[in-house]
Amino acid sequence: MKPLIPFFLLVIFAQKSYAQLSDSLQNNLNEVLISANKFDEKLRDVPRQIDIIDSKKIIQLNKQNTADLLQETGNISIQKSQQGGGSIILRGFEANRVLLVVDGVRLNNAIYRSGHLHNVLRIDQQMLERIEIIYGPGSLIYGSDALGGVVHFVSKKPKLNQSLGGGINSRFSLVNNEFTNSLNIAAGYKKWAWLASLTSSSFGDLRQGKNRNPAIGKLGERNSFQARVGDTDRVIKNEDPSLQVGSAYKQIDAMGKIFFQSKSKQTHLLNLQFSNTSNIPRYDRLTEYTNDTPNSAQWFYGPELRTMASYQFEDTRIRKIYERIRITTAYQYIEESRNNRNFNKDNSNPNNNNNFLNKRNEYVNIGTLNIDAFKNYHKHEIRYGAEFTYNKVQSHALAENVLTGITKAISTRYPDGGSHMQTIALYISHSHEFGSKLILTQGVRISAINLESNFKNKAFFSFLPDRLKQQNMALCGSLGLVFLPTEKVKLYFNTANAFRAPNVEDLTKIFDSKTGSILIVPNENLKSEQSWTSEVGSNLVIVKNLNLEANIYYTRLWNAIVVDKAKVNGVDSLIYDGTITAVSMNQNVQAAYIYGFQFNLKYIVFKNCVAQSGINYTYGSILSNPLKPLDHIPPMFGRISITYYAQKWQLSFYSLYSAAKELKDYNINGEDNLQYATADGMPAWYTLNVQGSYLLTKNQKATLQAGIENIMDTNYRTFASGMSAAGRNVWFSLRLKI
Repeated sequence: MKPLIPFFLLVIFAQKSYAQLSDSLQNNLNEVLISANKFDEKLRDVPRQIDIIDSKKIIQLNKQNTADLLQETGNISIQKSQQGGGSIILRGFEANRVLLVVDGVRLNNAIYRSGHLHNVLRIDQQMLERIEIIYGPGSLIYGSDALGGVVHFVSKKPKLNQSLGGGINSRFSLVNNEFTNSLNIAAGYKKWAWLASLTSSSFGDLRQGKNRNPAIGKLGERNSFQARVGDTDRVIKNEDPSLQVGSAYKQIDAMGKIFFQSKSKQTHLLNLQFSNTSNIPRYDRLTEYTNDTPNSAQWFYGPELRTMASYQFEDTRIRKIYERIRITTAYQYIEESRNNRNFNKDNSNPNNNNNFLNKRNEYVNIGTLNIDAFKNYHKHEIRYGAEFTYNKVQSHALAENVLTGITKAISTRYPDGGSHMQTIALYISHSHEFGSKLILTQGVRISAINLESNFKNKAFFSFLPDRLKQQNMALCGSLGLVFLPTEKVKLYFNTANAFRAPNVEDLTKIFDSKTGSILIVPNENLKSEQSWTSEVGSNLVIVKNLNLEANIYYTRLWNAIVVDKAKVNGVDSLIYDGTITAVSMNQNVQAAYIYGFQFNLKYIVFKNCVAQSGINYTYGSILSNPLKPLDHIPPMFGRISITYYAQKWQLSFYSLYSAAKELKDYNINGEDNLQYATADGMPAWYTLNVQGSYLLTKNQKATLQAGIENIMDTNYRTFASGMSAAGRNVWFSLRLKI
């Protein structure tokens, strides 16, 4: 980390200033939000930590995928099990404890899991206008799952009275032979407008860094890989151990929108989105060996399909009960599958179980309806609304013999008779300004959740009931205070609780563990996970050229769902697949606490030059005797950058970094993936990077972008990841306006 120290001192002690950039620091508090409380609101009025990645920043950063883009905030840690994945960690919460939202529609569905979740990659960054990251509990406005925060993706919107135009972006990266091509086109008329976008991406096998420090040793070296040669599974020597063979995949994304203004204050918006992938190899599982033999011959996620069709109506006519109302209804269809086959040592027997490829497919239909209203009455701002969600899950499974084509039945991941999950919720939030310096906000939400699952074929698990039913109620609230002593200073306090209702994944998933030593069975007595967080923070201009954002927070978590020992019909073991196997189930047995802080500095170094530095620290512990580390807690991490802006070009040097995660800080029974770390944990790392852009034409219709990531070709892994990060990467991108 020593090379970063002089750079940090340069940021702090440089003396010159630039008026235009200085003004941007002071105006930052007046930036308008969309998602924090559903309607437009100034950042200065919200008692929360919020990051905004606007369209200019998205274009400037120009990352390979949306997960990498989020990591560039320096406030989000990303876990990767495969190249086609990226799991968000916010304040020690991950996967189904972080809520994803696209254009006001929640993406979290009934099969979002608690481990590592990679659905964020099915959101095309090329279609985005902005990303708003709301840290901490968000259940008051958004309902279940928002324990760690809400990541709201806002896509581009058609504009009226706009001539036909658009753009093309082509990008190439050397580290994995990435080719990304994106086309967007739009037009607007007096009453209606439309836009469309299409992105195609191809990613080859990812090359890891070659420069290893002694602490990381040979972790991640790909000395061999599995392949099918004729009708035989073979171990093939990898001539380049830095090339992570078995990580390539492809993806295509599309979006179309039609906007219609029926009256001066009434609008209609139709929003269609589509994302589909090739097979995505589960790279971490492919690297697991026993006695120099791969455990798996194949392990991949089948093509992942995400479709969404939403309609949004908005009325801004002033009425007695509202002066703005927005109704959003949406339908989503999701397809996912898991496919795996054990490595076959005995190829002489065509009926060997290792010749069978297990295919487990999930199909999810989702309907949502949101009604949100806003009323301003004598400095009292009232926001209220209702939400209805419906999830239908169908699960199918079979095993296919790769030699003979013969199929046989296997157990499904979720109940084969289908599952249904519904949510009905009401919320109200109130803000009041006491003069110009004090704003008080409070609110409450009540939610009712129902879940039902049906089992038809019980040949594999005879002890299962015909039906499982569950009902849950959740009440949550929030209280916040903003103090604005001057135009340049914002101080805030917020305390709120959040919840996550058990879903189909929690309640009904049945499987034997990877080691075969335990059998996970359903538990219809699960309750909602609950958290309570208190936070204090500030956003202030210390001197004309220096802006500081800082906050500290403390969270208590209870009724956390974890796998623990259990009994079925009074016995703690069952015969499964001919073997007596210990029984476990998901249970509300864990309580924990999390605390942490975040600091971000933004400084005008000299004319047209701005420097930024951010750092995040999180600590979590399970309340047990003795205390045990909580999983999903990344080590301290952050980002430092310095950027120079000129009339025709821009240049940025930056560093991403992470402290070490020592062995004693891992949760060995959770989701920290200690098996993919070194014997001592995960070593510290940092990368040095440079990227820039140049306007090729006077009319600003052609821009060339280029960069070098991980200049030192450092070999490292982000926390809990099952594959090594990219090595040195040289990339180029050409943007054209049409």
